[in-house]
Amino acid sequence: MTAPQHVNVFATAKVIAEGIGAMFGEDCEVAVHDLRNPTHSLIHLVNGHVSGRQLGHPIRDLIYKVLPNIGDQNVLANYSTPLADGRVLKSTTCLIRDENGDPLIAVCINYDVGQLQTLAGRLNAFLGIADVESRPEGGGAPLGEAEVLNMLQVLVRNTVKEFGRNPKKLSREERLRAIDFLEGKGAFLVKGAVPMVAECFGISEPTVYRYIDQVRSTR
Repeated sequence: MTAPQHVNVFATAKVIAEGIGAMFGEDCEVAVHDLRNPTHSLIHLVNGHVSGRQLGHPIRDLIYKVLPNIGDQNVLANYSTPLADGRVLKSTTCLIRDENGDPLIAVCINYDVGQLQTLAGRLNAFLGIADVESRPEGGGAPLGEAEVLNMLQVLVRNTVKEFGRNPKKLSREERLRAIDFLEGKGAFLVKGAVPMVAECFGISEPTVYRYIDQVRSTR
């Protein structure tokens, strides 16, 4: 390339930088480097507040990170750039070469993903669903059998409240309705549930088992 052609290429790179910065917003820094002057290479900067750099700053990680890995496409995409304040940028560098194949311009895109990572963390926490079969660490010890049975007893009492009278006074059809509901909720998977329900309804355990078999056969 002749000198005037270089001017056009640099002008084009600056326009592209402005467009990228406008599209991705204030968290996206775009830097254009003139690699003919590595110690003062930064000639155009969009959203420089992201990294705090200024025009005239030298190339940063081009030599030790980008050039060895950029490949024949002249693009190294989505690598991390740590900053002194602890933030990490998501970076992509596009290399433009001159007519001899030598590096001429580097267009560096640096996106501060900190806010997005925070948002992602909040979304993951909100969308997370606990697996009750594998209790997470810090979730506390599982309830003991007695406590589970006590809670089930409350559930049974609340179930028969709709009938408006003592559970021992329910008709056969009403008991069947209550047991059908409890069976559908898995109540009888709890150890001790059958004798507890039998006592609550004032019937025998074999009768409870017959009711369970009947509602299961009709499901």
